[in-house]
Amino acid sequence: MSESCIRIDIVKEIPFVGNGDSLVNRLRKVSLKGFPDVKIYKDASFALQTLSSDEIIENLHTPQPHVYRDKLNRVSSLRKLFLEKGIDILHLNNAYDFIAEDNRHVRTNWTMISPVVESFGIPINSRGGFNYTPLIGRRLRAKLTEKELDVNPEVANIPYTLKEDTCNLINDGSHRIHCGVESKNGIKVIKIAGMVGGFPYYAVPQLYSNIKVIKDRDQKSIETKIHVVEAPGHKDLYRLFPSGGIMSGDVRSDNRLKE
Repeated sequence: MSESCIRIDIVKEIPFVGNGDSLVNRLRKVSLKGFPDVKIYKDASFALQTLSSDEIIENLHTPQPHVYRDKLNRVSSLRKLFLEKGIDILHLNNAYDFIAEDNRHVRTNWTMISPVVESFGIPINSRGGFNYTPLIGRRLRAKLTEKELDVNPEVANIPYTLKEDTCNLINDGSHRIHCGVESKNGIKVIKIAGMVGGFPYYAVPQLYSNIKVIKDRDQKSIETKIHVVEAPGHKDLYRLFPSGGIMSGDVRSDNRLKE
């Protein structure tokens, strides 16, 4: 079970861009769980973008229209710890390696970055739904065939909700983003475009306006994510971030970060 963070120690400030150790250079090394040699952001473009509460609701899609009050509370507590050090985790210009200490005094290593939003296009099918077939590359198709899997047939029936065929989909940091909505202060995100083709994000975009706040994950009665490919093939498309992970408010053992 995750524990609450009661103290943080900043280990290193990482610039957004630059030679050597920068956030962009770390992100360019992000691989896929099922294709470890694929660096999904190798040739991508990166930009910091500040979004107001209204812009979040109007312009972003989410892979999961549930957020959890206990996690939102943890993010708020974590934000206070960073604010004590003069850092607002809702409006980051740089990244930070830090050590988090939980209420049992267990210390674990993390990296705090702005939430990640992937920007990409998805075609529309003849029935007005999402057409993911052209986005499935040769290597992914071969692996799905090997596992006797295919594109999730449910995807084709989901109403198309994109503006001008472009999706701005939250990849990580959904609870911090929703804290930006609730606080009315907005949030700064990392928008990434130009990912390696053939490996779409594993979940279908859903309207941010559909977000519902649930007390905790244990109350979740149904799966709210809609997988692009049939399970368990979607796990091959998981993005594996650099060591330390991205902390959303929980303190977890380092080994769990790569699950």
